[in-house]
Amino acid sequence: MKNILLLFTLLCSVGLVAQRPNEQTINLTGKVVDKDGGIPLEYATITLTNARDPKVITGGITDFDGNFNVEAAAGTYNIKIEYISFEAFELKAQKITSNKDLGTVRLAVSAATLNEVTVVAEKTTVEYKLDKQIYNVGKDLTVRGATVSDVLDNVPSVSVDVDGNVQLRGNDDVRILINGKPSGLVGLSGAEALRQLPAESIERVEVITSPSARYDAEGSAGILNIILRRSKLQGLNGAITGNVGNFDTRGVSANLNYRTGDFNFFTTGGYNKRGSQGNAFTLSDFSNNAGLRIVEEDRTFRRDRGGFTGNFGVEYYLNDNTSLTASVVLRDSDNETNTDNTITNFALTEDNPSIEDRISQEDEQDNTIQYSLNFDKKWENDGNLAIELQYEDSEESEFLDITQS
Repeated sequence: MKNILLLFTLLCSVGLVAQRPNEQTINLTGKVVDKDGGIPLEYATITLTNARDPKVITGGITDFDGNFNVEAAAGTYNIKIEYISFEAFELKAQKITSNKDLGTVRLAVSAATLNEVTVVAEKTTVEYKLDKQIYNVGKDLTVRGATVSDVLDNVPSVSVDVDGNVQLRGNDDVRILINGKPSGLVGLSGAEALRQLPAESIERVEVITSPSARYDAEGSAGILNIILRRSKLQGLNGAITGNVGNFDTRGVSANLNYRTGDFNFFTTGGYNKRGSQGNAFTLSDFSNNAGLRIVEEDRTFRRDRGGFTGNFGVEYYLNDNTSLTASVVLRDSDNETNTDNTITNFALTEDNPSIEDRISQEDEQDNTIQYSLNFDKKWENDGNLAIELQYEDSEESEFLDITQS
């Protein structure tokens, strides 16, 4: 009896399975065009998401004429048609049990208004004028983290030696100005100060080979006029840059501006520390009646240069062509050089050579503060009136200790 019941249940189950219909497949068709011009949209995306199971997704794209034919299993779907820069077309919870034609789907252009964007580009260029060359310092990677000395070495006809001395067309009798006037930042030569002033603080360098009557008759080679950055843009803007390198080299520089109404507050400056070391060996032979004498000199040195430079000021614009500027310049530098010289003097006929050891330690400190008040007026015919008042207080101390044995 049990076997008969089991056989009857099995036959009923097979019958039910045999009677289940196959899963139905439908085709979703239509055409996608531009709403305004009726132009077919090729490669528009048609997405079908199962309303009960969002993980089940199918879809397709339109052809050259904007037509599409998507094959899917019968069911309830969320239909979405999309095209780049057009508003999407959506149909929610569409029950599809047979082939369905959506007809012509018209997509409208999606328009959005963006806020105004100002693009400011900076690049390094050279301008040639009748009485001078202008080297505009952009955001060049070759001067990032460098000093004014490095920038000047890139200026045509200007060279800077290893000690920071500046030459113009091979002549070292060069006068250096900051913003068109003598400055406590560099003085008259300023080789050491130029190695402390960060390159990011420079807007341009003017090489004046034929100075006009407005400049004093100093510097037979010409004049280098260094123009510091001073933005005219409204609001707060600027940049802060840091750098680090070998031989205990590091620094930070800043160029900040705040413009509001007729007032412009500005500052440029930075701290730099640079170390360098090296050695030299010299061998000299001297021959006379007494025989051959040999002198050997072995020298090692270490130099550390560090300091802070800064320029702080405010401009007041009486009108578009007239301004009054007050500024303060600070410079504080500390340089140290240690040198060890060992001199060995001997003759081939002597058993015991003479040995001289000389150790020198040099410490130099420079402190400068300068106050400036400038009135500047320009006319449309290129006329210019400038009145400048300056007060400067400088102090320099140098200490040298030599130990010889």
